[in-house]
Amino acid sequence: MPEKNNMWQPSSSIGAIPKSSSSSTSSTSSSSSNKSNFRFLRRRRRIIILLSLIISSIFALQYFSNSIFHSKSSSSSSSSSTLSSVNDNSKEKDNSVFGALFDLDVVNKYINQITEQSKKEELKSELKESELLVKVNQVEEELLNDSDELRKLYLTHKHNGIVNLGSTGNMADPSLNILKLKDKQSTLNDLEDLNKIKIDNNEKDITDDEINNNNKDRSIPLSNSNMPDEETFSKIKTDEFIKGDIAFQNFFSHILELIARNHLSFPLKRRMVLENGKPVIDNVLFYEITEDILSEKDLYSFFDFPQNFLDDLKVKHENIITGIPDILPQFYNGNGYVVVGGGIYSWYTLLGIETLRKVGSTLPVEVFLPEKSDYDYHFCEKILPQLNAKCIEMNRIFGSEALKNFQVEGYQYKAFALLASSFENAFLLDSDTFPVTNPDVIFDSKLYNEYKMITWPDFWRRTTSPHFYEIRGTEIGMIPIRHLNDYFVNPKYLQKSDGDITNSVTYHDRSGTIPDWTTESGEMLINKKEHFKTLILALYYNHDGPYGYYPLLSQGGAGEGDKETFVAAANFFNKKYYQVYKKPERYFGWWSKYQIWEHSTIVQYNPLSDYELLQNVQNKIRQDMEIDGDNFVYDYDKYYTSAFTPDSSVPMFYHVHDPKMNPYKIMDEKLTENLEGKKIRNMAEDFPRNNFDLERFIWNVINHYICELKLDFKVFEGNDREKLCNEFMIGQLSFLERSSEKITESYSNDNFAEQIRGGRDW
Repeated sequence: MPEKNNMWQPSSSIGAIPKSSSSSTSSTSSSSSNKSNFRFLRRRRRIIILLSLIISSIFALQYFSNSIFHSKSSSSSSSSSTLSSVNDNSKEKDNSVFGALFDLDVVNKYINQITEQSKKEELKSELKESELLVKVNQVEEELLNDSDELRKLYLTHKHNGIVNLGSTGNMADPSLNILKLKDKQSTLNDLEDLNKIKIDNNEKDITDDEINNNNKDRSIPLSNSNMPDEETFSKIKTDEFIKGDIAFQNFFSHILELIARNHLSFPLKRRMVLENGKPVIDNVLFYEITEDILSEKDLYSFFDFPQNFLDDLKVKHENIITGIPDILPQFYNGNGYVVVGGGIYSWYTLLGIETLRKVGSTLPVEVFLPEKSDYDYHFCEKILPQLNAKCIEMNRIFGSEALKNFQVEGYQYKAFALLASSFENAFLLDSDTFPVTNPDVIFDSKLYNEYKMITWPDFWRRTTSPHFYEIRGTEIGMIPIRHLNDYFVNPKYLQKSDGDITNSVTYHDRSGTIPDWTTESGEMLINKKEHFKTLILALYYNHDGPYGYYPLLSQGGAGEGDKETFVAAANFFNKKYYQVYKKPERYFGWWSKYQIWEHSTIVQYNPLSDYELLQNVQNKIRQDMEIDGDNFVYDYDKYYTSAFTPDSSVPMFYHVHDPKMNPYKIMDEKLTENLEGKKIRNMAEDFPRNNFDLERFIWNVINHYICELKLDFKVFEGNDREKLCNEFMIGQLSFLERSSEKITESYSNDNFAEQIRGGRDW
C-alpha cells in the first residue's frame, strides 16, 4: 500500500483548468507577509493605547492623593506647620516633576503621532495587497484563456468527438494522459507530473470518518419567514443557493409542505406487495408494435383503480396546481451535467464523468448527494475538482428543516437533483449512462434552443390510463391528430373511426394526451427556467409515484417508475419537448443465473442527427402526398421505422444498466464468462461504429483508480483487492485488448444483428 498522501492523486483530466505554480507561490508568500505586517501594526497600536490609559490612571490617583494630603494638612496643629511647609514644598517639587514627565497633552500628542504613522503604514500595505490582487487576476485571466484554447482543441472536427488524450486511465502510458499546448507550455507545467499534487501533510493523519463527521450538517437553519415574493426570489444568487440560501429554502419549505399535505389518502394495495423494497408488478405489459391499436377501452381494461383513489387524487392534483407559485427563478445559470450519486452510485458517477472527459466534454458536472452520509471528503474535494466536477448536497441546498417532515425516497432523487443543480440548462444522466460521443454540442444547437427539453425513448408503446387525464382535468379530443409521434402527416390520411372512437382509434393519438413512445429517463436535457413548474409538478408525481402516479402512467408497462413523470408534467403545462425518434437498441453481453443470454446496455442516439433525419422523412411524406393526392396511403413503418435505423443514426449513450460496473460483483459472479467459462464482452461488439471501445476504456479507468492508485472506496470495503488486481484484472485487460483488435478488423456495418448480440469467442 502506498502512503496516504499518494492515494488521492488528482486526475490530469481534460476538465481540469491548469494552475500556475509560480504565481500561486508568489501570491501566497506575499499575502502572508502583508498579513504579518498588519498584525504587528495592530499590536503596536493596542500597546500604545493601553500605556496611555495606565499613565492617565496614575495621574488621576496622584491628583486624588494630593487632595487628601492638603485636607489633612489644614487640620494639623501649628507645631507641625514648619514640617508641613517643608513637606508641601517637597510635594510641589514632586508635582512639577510628575507633570513634566506625564503631561497628558504631551502624551496624547505623542500617541496621535504614532497612530497617524501606523495608519499610513497600514494604507501602504493595503495598496500593495491591491496591486497583488490585480496581478493574481491577470494570471487567472491567462489561465481562463488557456482553458478556452483547450476547449477549441478538444472540439475540432478531426477528433470526431473522440479525444485520445486527457482523462486519467485513457492510456496505459501515463505520458499519453497529458494534453499539451505548444504555445502554453509554461502554464501547463503542473499537468506533466501526476505525482506532484498530494494531500497536505497536515491532512494525512486525519481519518475519513473524522473529516466526514466534521461536515455532517452544512445546511443553514430555516427561518420562520413566509414564502418569498418574486422580488426576493429574483435576488437569489447562484453561488448562494448552492451553499444554502434562506429564501430558496423557505420557498421549498412551502412547496414540500404543499406536496406532503396533499399526499394520496388511498394508496393502491395492488402495488403494496414489495420485493427488494420495490413494488411487484403483477402483470407487465410489453407493447412495442406500431400496428397495435391501444384504444381507450383497452387502456381502461389494464388496471382497476378504486373510485375513492381517483376522487382523492382529483382534489389533490388541483390543490398542487393552484399552490405552485408563478415565479421564475433567476439563480439558475449556465450549462452542465447533473448526476445522482451517493454510495455505490458515486463510484458509477466517477466512471461516467471520466467517460465524458474522454469523449471531449468540457462542461462542468454536479454530483447530487441525497444523504448526509453520502458526502466523502476525498471524493468531493480531491477527485471531482480535477474533473471539473463537484458535489452538491441535498440537505445543504434545501435545508434540514425543510426536509425533516418530508419523506424522501430514491425515486424522487432525479427531480430533487434537477431543482438543486445550479445550471439553467441541465443534462440529467443516470450514473450508469456513459456517452460514446460528445453531448456538449446539443446545448447550443438550434434543436434545443427551439424545444428547451430533449428526451430519449424507451422500447415500449404508451399505456397511460385515461383516468390520469381525468384526474388532472385534461380534455381529450375525439379524433386522432397524429399517429404515434408523427405530428406532420395530414390527419385526413390517418385511420378512420368505425363509429366507436373509444374502441377503434389509438387513444394517445388524440389531442390532450401524451404521445407515443414512452420515455427512458436515463438521460434528459432541460431548460429549468422554462420548465421550473414542470419540475415541481414532476416532484409531486414522484412523491406519490409507487402507489399512485406510476401505475396511472404505465399500468404495468415495462419499466414502470419515474420515467414518465417529466414528460407528463411538461404535457400538462403545454410545454413542447423533442423526443428522439430513433428507438433504442439492446446490446447483449451476459448470462443470467437462469442461463438466459441477457442484454446489458440500452443504446441511445444523437438527437441532432435524428432531427436531420426527421426533416428528410417529412419532406418525403410531403412529396408523396402532393404526387398521390387523395390516393396517398399512409404507412408509419415505411416512412419512420425504415428511416431511423442504426446505420443512419449516431450512437450517443450506452446505458449500461445490467450488470452495472461494480468490478468486484462482476468478478465474483463471473459475469465476464460464458457458460463454458470462456471470456466474453459485456457490452456487445458494435463499438467500431463510433470508433470508441467503451468497455475497454471503463476497465482501464477501474484499473487506474483501484489497482494503480490503490484508492480506498468505502463501498468496496471487505472485497479482495489483491484477487481483483493481481488475477482478474490482468486477464480482463488482456482479453479486452486482444478482442478489441480482432473485432475492429472483422467489423462490418452489414453484420449489425450479430455484433449487437455479441458473445463470440475471441
